[in-house]
Amino acid sequence: MEIDLNPEERSESVEDYLEALWVSEEEEKPLAKIKWISSHLDVAPPSAVEILKKMEKQGYVDYETRKGVKLTKKGRKIARQTIRNHRLIETLMKKTLGQEVDEEVACGIEHHLTKEFADALCTELGHPRKCPHGNPIPKGDCCPD
Repeated sequence: MEIDLNPEERSESVEDYLEALWVSEEEEKPLAKIKWISSHLDVAPPSAVEILKKMEKQGYVDYETRKGVKLTKKGRKIARQTIRNHRLIETLMKKTLGQEVDEEVACGIEHHLTKEFADALCTELGHPRKCPHGNPIPKGDCCPD
């Protein structure tokens, strides 16, 4: 599968990799191992390596062979917004709609929210600091200090 890593046409798959690296950092693993990434995303390790090397060429990650992968500043910005979108959708599902969190739905929607929509949703939800799973929701421009 060929993935276009053009920032204007960034794929959902690339955002999923960036999101996984964000989660790895939250788990205090600043350098994510290929085995962990491939397991987290349910992909074969060689596929993960191929995509991560392409992502490195585009400046999203730093890939160190046999050591691991970490987000660059460019990758961190996208990962932060993607994880924020995901956790806001989870919060909407659980607290506002009274539904169980459906990870597949949350993951599908997260890729299509604009920053402005996420900020409006955050405001409507009262600027939640944690998702229903207890994970931190990164602050947006809309959030009070």
